[in-house]
Amino acid sequence: LLQYFVRFLRYWKFRSAFSPEIAQLLPFLQQAFTLLRKPLRILKPLNHLSGFSACVSDQLSDPLLRYGEAIKQLGLFLFLSCDIIQLGKMLGLLGGKGVNEKLGQNKLIKNINKYAGLMWSIALIGGIAKNIRQFQIIISRWYFEQKKLKNNVNNNANANANVNKKVDDDKKIHKLPLMSLSKIRRDFVKNIFDLVIASNMYGTITVSDGLIGPLGMATSVIAIQDLWNSCR
Repeated sequence: LLQYFVRFLRYWKFRSAFSPEIAQLLPFLQQAFTLLRKPLRILKPLNHLSGFSACVSDQLSDPLLRYGEAIKQLGLFLFLSCDIIQLGKMLGLLGGKGVNEKLGQNKLIKNINKYAGLMWSIALIGGIAKNIRQFQIIISRWYFEQKKLKNNVNNNANANANVNKKVDDDKKIHKLPLMSLSKIRRDFVKNIFDLVIASNMYGTITVSDGLIGPLGMATSVIAIQDLWNSCR
């Protein structure tokens, strides 16, 4: 969140009343926040590799949901693996002056940020595909329940008590899908915003920090809210 906030401030600093001292401090803050968050994600690739393995082994869930989740988990595993290499570069362990200088000339190491953007984009495409399938399933369930209710009403026009009971039961049934729909919608919006950031990182599109900053802050807030809700 702080990293994207600083990126946003850096973009608009020439149009605001920042003093020269603050303007010079912003690049340092952006690099510092970027460096601080990377060590916290060193072990995350293992979690996503485990998630990918679970998706491959699962033969019971919906195939499209499973494939979308598998692509997402594999993409995040590769993205965070690239992130570890980026951390090595920032610390001067890979391609630093006098330290593995020859390795630093390797094409993979030199373009690791671009490859990270590609892997992240792949993961997000998998996540968006999964979200679309989730939307389809929820809409199909809702349509099926409404059609079944309509048929019951037509076939039991005189059974008002039973119809009222059926309506009440359907309301109970649809409480959980509606809650799920809210979560899926949030995840979908987050994935779309992140895809813009990842595509900009890879070079598919070119977007200024004036837009990347707010998008990154929005996805960070959504992630923090989801984390908070899961811990409650």
